[in-house]
Amino acid sequence: MKIETRDHQSLNYQHFGPENGQPLVFIHGFGGYQQIWHFQAQTFADQGYSVYTYDQRGHGASSPAPDLDDIGVLIADLADFLAALKVENPILVGHSMGASVIYGFLKLFPQVPVRAIVAVDQSPKMLNTPKWPYGYRTATRANYRQVLLDNRSVRETYRGVPDELKWALAPVKELFPFDRADHQALLFDHARRDWRKPLLATTVPTLLVTAKESPYFKPAFATTLAAANPAIETACIDSCGHVVMGEQPAAFNRQLTAFLKAHDF
Repeated sequence: MKIETRDHQSLNYQHFGPENGQPLVFIHGFGGYQQIWHFQAQTFADQGYSVYTYDQRGHGASSPAPDLDDIGVLIADLADFLAALKVENPILVGHSMGASVIYGFLKLFPQVPVRAIVAVDQSPKMLNTPKWPYGYRTATRANYRQVLLDNRSVRETYRGVPDELKWALAPVKELFPFDRADHQALLFDHARRDWRKPLLATTVPTLLVTAKESPYFKPAFATTLAAANPAIETACIDSCGHVVMGEQPAAFNRQLTAFLKAHDF
């Protein structure tokens, strides 16, 4: 299924569960596909949630965007998605760059009510400084382009993802291959952003999920933010790398379920 954005591009999406349940919107990261939420979509639909996944612009079955150089476009796409499907008071769950889309949504669309947010392994500021040593690997303002492009020694997962997830992703990867070189400008813009202010100012219940063995981010970014804002909760999951919900789906689903139930969502 597809919706049309304000500039007549299409976003491919799937819906699971009842139409009248509490909306849960899952957003994948850079270079990702909506099928990365394979272990979450039906699980939370079976709990009565109205679950949505979608491919971001330039990804998967959505409109291609090889010249995209502004993550703000993806943030506006999220607003268009919610408006087109009349999704009200959603709980937004984002992984990696998808989490940054949510952080930006808090800043750029404060008029749109959101019930809660969940961010998976994504620091709101990716460039390291002496006062913020919680960015992406060793990236700084001076070297971030080189660090982002040099992933030769980085293993994104800790022990790999289950075969079931690989099988779910294989067909879409073959049909809609993602070329990182075509999307470098988007990646660089994503890295330059600093979303700490909207995150620290939010009163919306927020869960920051980190990975103990993340190759990209130190889990301490989440506890540092939680110490400054009582709306923020944290959960660190063992034995997984960056793709937390894919590598440790049972543990991730337990943490998300506990968060939702604790707030009566």
